[in-house]
Amino acid sequence: MLIDILKNSSLCLRCNYCRVCPVYSVEGWESASPRGKLYVINCIENGFPLNIEIAREFFKCTTCGNCEVVCQLGIPLVSLWESFRRYLNERGYLLPIHRKLKERTLKEWNPYGESRNMRANWLNVKISKDSDLLYFAGCTASYRTVEIAKSTVELFKKVGLDFNYAGVNEYCCGSPFFRTGQMDIAEKLFLKNLKIWKEMKVKKIVTSCAGCYRTIARDYPILAEKFNYDFDFEVLHTVQLLEEIVKDFNSSKLSFKATYHDPCHLGRHMDVYDEPRRIIKKLGIDLVEMDRNREKAFCCGAGGGVKSQFKDLSFEIGKIRANEALKTNADYLLSCCPFCKLHLSQSLSFFDKKMIVADLVEVVNKSMQ
Repeated sequence: MLIDILKNSSLCLRCNYCRVCPVYSVEGWESASPRGKLYVINCIENGFPLNIEIAREFFKCTTCGNCEVVCQLGIPLVSLWESFRRYLNERGYLLPIHRKLKERTLKEWNPYGESRNMRANWLNVKISKDSDLLYFAGCTASYRTVEIAKSTVELFKKVGLDFNYAGVNEYCCGSPFFRTGQMDIAEKLFLKNLKIWKEMKVKKIVTSCAGCYRTIARDYPILAEKFNYDFDFEVLHTVQLLEEIVKDFNSSKLSFKATYHDPCHLGRHMDVYDEPRRIIKKLGIDLVEMDRNREKAFCCGAGGGVKSQFKDLSFEIGKIRANEALKTNADYLLSCCPFCKLHLSQSLSFFDKKMIVADLVEVVNKSMQ
C-alpha cells in the first residue's frame, strides 16, 4: 500500500493544510478530511476491521487533488485514494450506485444507461473516415451536453480540420471506474476502445472531457504496459487544439466579462492552466479570476463518483464554487469540461443571480460564424 510512505512520520497528523478538501469544507468532520482518511488507513493496516461505514467515507472524495497540491510531505494522495478504493472493491465494499453504474455500462457502454445506438445522434457534420485524428466525444458530451460535441465538430469543419469519429463504437473511457476502483470494467473498456482505435488506424486522439483526457493520456498507457500492448497515440484535450485555431483570430473582439473554472482533471491532474487563459485573452474576453484558481481552484463537486452516490453533498460543493463565480460579477462562467459545465449549471440554479455557463469551445465556435 502507498501508506508505507507515512511510516514513522507524525508530521501528517499535525498538519491542517489538507483541510482544503471540498468534502471537508461541507461536512466538517475529521473523517472527511484527507488527514482523517490517512489515519483510518493506518488503523486498518494495523488490524482495525473494515466495515461498510468506513468504506462509505472513502468514497466521499471527488479525487480533485487539492489535498495533494498542499501536502507538505509530497504524498501522492490521489493515487492513494484510488488504490484504497480498489482495495475496498476487492473486498466487496462497492457502493450501490457505483454498482449500478457498472451494470448500466456493461449493458449500453455508458454510465448514463442511454442507448448505445443513440450515442452519435448529435453528429451534424460529415466525418473523414481516412483521417488518423479521432474525436472522442465522451459519454457526457454525447448524452447530456451535446452542444459541446456539436460545437467541437462544427469548429473543426470551419477551420478545415479532418477528423474521424467512432460513433456507436465509441465506448466509455472508464474514468468513473478508474476513480471508484472498479478495475475489472475499467480494463474491459480500455481493451474495447483500443481495439477500435487500432482498427481505425488512429494516431491522434482529441477529447472534450477533462476526465476522458486524464484517463486516456495517463491511465491507458499504464494498462497498455500491463497487457503488453503498444500505446502510440498522441492524446490532446480540445483546448490544446483551440489555441492553434485562434492563433490568427481576426474577428471582432468579444465584449463580455467571464470567469474561468479549472476542471480538476485538466488542471491539477494534467497541468493544463495556461492554454485556456491564452485563448480567452486572444478572444478579447475580459477575464476575472475567482479567488481560488489554477492549482488552488475549488472543485465543482461532481467527480470521483461523488455526484452519483452522494448527490446532496455534490451540490453543496457545487454551490460553493458557483457562489465564487457569482462574486466575480462576470457574465459568463467558462470551463473546458462537459461534466463541470453540467454540474455548475445545475448548482447555479440554487441562486437568484444568474450567469451563462459555457464550454470554451462553444464560445470559439460562435465567434467564428
